Amino acid sequence: MSPTDFDWAVRSQIYLTLAERGSAPAVGELAAAVGSTEFKIRSALQSLFDAHEIAPLQSGDGVWMANPFSGVPTEYPVATPTMTCYANCAWDALGVPAILSTDGWTRTRCAGSDEPMEFGIQGGRLEGDGGIIHLVTPPRDAWIDIGFT
Repeated sequence: MSPTDFDWAVRSQIYLTLAERGSAPAVGELAAAVGSTEFKIRSALQSLFDAHEIAPLQSGDGVWMANPFSGVPTEYPVATPTMTCYANCAWDALGVPAILSTDGWTRTRCAGSDEPMEFGIQGGRLEGDGGIIHLVTPPRDAWIDIGFT
């Protein structure tokens, strides 16, 4: 079943909150923002998950992933001029500055070698350590197990 207009409004509020403060809204906060109930918000999150739009927390009490943002702390913090938020992976760490139209910098460690690495967007250009972002899962299969991807 396709997301409803209400589901899309919830998705928009999630992204608006992430863009403004770098952290995901709680279910109660979403309910207040869109004038609804927590039950309807949880239902919308499930609908958005089924449509491969948003991944809710396992508890259903909030947002786990709203790509490229992570709703929980990860190994990919992205420091922008106004806030620090989290990305789900190295690829998404580059997506955060792109979606926010700003600079963003990530300091993390290589998942394969555990070596420190830094990269990001500065002045609209890719900067930082040389390296390759390796996508283990083909993008077409990402939602088979979005947490692993």
